[in-house]
Amino acid sequence: MGRKSVCIVGGGLAGLSTAYHLLIKGVKDITLIELSDRVGGLLKSEVISGYTFDVGGSHILFSKNLRTLNEMLNLLKWDVVKHYRNAKIFYKGTFVKYPFENGLGDLPPEERFECVWDLINTYVKRVKGELPQPKNFREWIVYVFGNAIASKYLIPYNEKIWKVDLSEVSLEWVEGRIPNPPLEDVVKSAVGLSVEGYTHQLNFYYPSSGGIESLAKALSKEIVNEGVEVLLNKPVKLIRKSINGKLLVEAEGVEKVCDAVVFTAPLNRSAEVLSELLNDLSNSLKALRSIPLAVVGLAVRGEALPYHWVYFPSSKELFHRVAILSNFSRSNAPEGGVALIAEVSFRSLDEMNAVSDDELIHKVYQDLEGSGLVRNPKLEFGVVRRWADAYIIYDTIRSSVLKEVVNKLRIYGVYPHGRFGSWEYLNMDAVYEKSAKLADEVVTYLTRAS
Repeated sequence: MGRKSVCIVGGGLAGLSTAYHLLIKGVKDITLIELSDRVGGLLKSEVISGYTFDVGGSHILFSKNLRTLNEMLNLLKWDVVKHYRNAKIFYKGTFVKYPFENGLGDLPPEERFECVWDLINTYVKRVKGELPQPKNFREWIVYVFGNAIASKYLIPYNEKIWKVDLSEVSLEWVEGRIPNPPLEDVVKSAVGLSVEGYTHQLNFYYPSSGGIESLAKALSKEIVNEGVEVLLNKPVKLIRKSINGKLLVEAEGVEKVCDAVVFTAPLNRSAEVLSELLNDLSNSLKALRSIPLAVVGLAVRGEALPYHWVYFPSSKELFHRVAILSNFSRSNAPEGGVALIAEVSFRSLDEMNAVSDDELIHKVYQDLEGSGLVRNPKLEFGVVRRWADAYIIYDTIRSSVLKEVVNKLRIYGVYPHGRFGSWEYLNMDAVYEKSAKLADEVVTYLTRAS
């Protein structure tokens, strides 16, 4: 294979890690084109007056794949803090152990019995084949957990975060993401025995300083040192076929000719960019749905409870999740201070933009006070960062659109990738792993094209 060039659209974790893996596999001519003034995507952190906020939402380092985890930690030179997860669900004024089915011992006896009895009855009916197979996410929740746990936590929480009827969410969302609870563990939790669920994230890591953006900075440093060209503040306008079978990427004030493109920008906003490759099919991208998110960072004086993050299923609180970042690393806040972020999802961009920063900060702080998550709180200041796309909605349209679009783009050597490029809800470790696999595919394509 002669010298081949790759353009990467988007400098989030997907773009950065793909560049990193391509370098390892011998591809040296790489240009990364980023819309904003710095790389990182959702892995962005801001340090303000000694408080560190992960303004792209709460992210932690964990993986079932030990090799993947070690590679990410090696990038950070192991300058990390290791934690044993302490997460809660704020339910009727009580902090219940997460996941809910493993925290039933924290509920009043009547509700505890209701949840266990319903779960057992549901399990028996399921094994006997008396329950119809679920056709969507809402039906699946009841099919696996029973009506009690579903109605008390899983349905209200998921409807709060997704802002859609869960019957619109396909079963694709569930696969490999939400494990079936072992019946024995649920019964143990109900009688007060300690059990853990979602054990793949039970132990996690977090950068000692600098917030989660430390990982993005580490990757950026690696690829820049190896000669990757990083172009900032360059919105991509169009990708089209060029001479000799190559691709032309037209960005603000610059054009790049390359042999392959890794595309990590949001597909739902890329109909125009990909129009010459997809033709009429490009309009189908507009049907892809996502949830916008406001991340509200609060700098608070006070004493936080020792939790890492807390879920809020009730509609009384504006946010669905709060992460206490100063419990991730003490360097995230000055002495006596608490750094936390609250995540607030919206049905649409218009709905999100109709609420001012001051309104969000006031309401989030008010709800925080009511929860008792921070003792004797005093607000120092707040910050708000907004994201047009945060959570991918797995509706029935998604898979059919992606199948056609991805297949056609790959014919031209354009590879959609990452949470927004491939329109998948991926955790950090999955993005990193898929970047390594994609790098192999791109190298194979470049070799065949030689």
